[in-house]
Amino acid sequence: MAHHDRSETAPRRRPPVLLSVVGVIVVTIALAGAFGGLGARPSGPSAVSPGATVDQGLFKVQVLDARAGRFKIGSFGKADNKLIVRTRVTNTGDRSWGVGSFLSGVVAEPKPGKYVQADLMQSNGDLLGGTTTEIHPRFPVIVQLVWPLPETTTPQSVTLALRTWQYGQAFSSNEISWSVTSTSPVTATVTLPVRPGATS
Repeated sequence: MAHHDRSETAPRRRPPVLLSVVGVIVVTIALAGAFGGLGARPSGPSAVSPGATVDQGLFKVQVLDARAGRFKIGSFGKADNKLIVRTRVTNTGDRSWGVGSFLSGVVAEPKPGKYVQADLMQSNGDLLGGTTTEIHPRFPVIVQLVWPLPETTTPQSVTLALRTWQYGQAFSSNEISWSVTSTSPVTATVTLPVRPGATS
C-alpha cells in the first residue's frame, strides 16, 4: 500500500503573526481611504494668511499689508503708480544680510507660475524709524517691497511667493552659507488685499 506524505497533501497554515500584520495593513488602508488618503499632505507651497509667520530658513517673514497708487519714495523719487507691500523680516542667521538679498527670495505672483521681482532700487528697509539696507540677526526690520505699475492698473489683491533658503556649499566657492535662487522651491504664498493710498 502506498503511503502519502502529509506534508504534500495537508493544507499549509499561514503563520498567525503574518495574518495579523496583513489584517492591520488592510484596516489602515481602509481608514486612510475614508479620511482622504494615506498620509494626505498638501502638495506644493502652503497658503498662509497675512500676518502669519513664514519660515524661509534664513528669514522669518510676516506679510503685513499692501497699497497701490501714485507715490514718491525718497527725496529724489518720482511720484508714479506703484504697488507697495510691507513685510516684517527677522534674520535668524548669525550675520547681517542686505535687503537686496532678502528680495531675492520674495516675488509677486500675478498669475499662477508667473513671478515678478520687486524693484531693488525703490525697495528699502526701516529699522526703528530709520532707513537701512541691512537686516541684522534677530532685529526685526520692516522691509517695503515696491513694484512699478502701469498708470491705469489698480490691483485689488496681490499674491506673494516666498522661496526657501537652503544652507550648504556655494556653487562658486567652498563657503558654506545660505542661498536662494529663482529655481528654489516656494515654501508659502500669501494673498492680501491692496488698499488705495496710505496703509494704516
